[in-house]
Amino acid sequence: MANQKSRLIEEVLVSPLEEIIARIGQGIAEAQRDLDLNSVALQTMIENDPTLKERGLEATWYHMPETEVELKLALTFKREDTHKNGRLILRKHRMYGAPMNAAYKNTFNADVSGSSKLRLKIVSIPPPSRIGE
Repeated sequence: MANQKSRLIEEVLVSPLEEIIARIGQGIAEAQRDLDLNSVALQTMIENDPTLKERGLEATWYHMPETEVELKLALTFKREDTHKNGRLILRKHRMYGAPMNAAYKNTFNADVSGSSKLRLKIVSIPPPSRIGE
């Protein structure tokens, strides 16, 4: 049973650190897009309603100028060897992270004090200027 739990956690929760960071960024981008789409829909509704348009109403736009994330993770390094014709051609080390949550703590009897903190700050910036315009 414990081996089955370990396999499940490895398959579902343990991910390379770069994938964890990329997913966080994608989640923030999707949230901002949803906020923008909501504002566009509201402005469209206002424009199509003569009473609301006549009163000069405009949709509110929300923007996340920066997002701070702090994760508690159990971090591990794993060596990945690539062989060709029985010879080692590439060896790299990758960092993997698993969320330090109740399932992980209970399955592996992990101590929270041994977890690592990963702090990210994602900041929006203006788009690059267009050359030639």
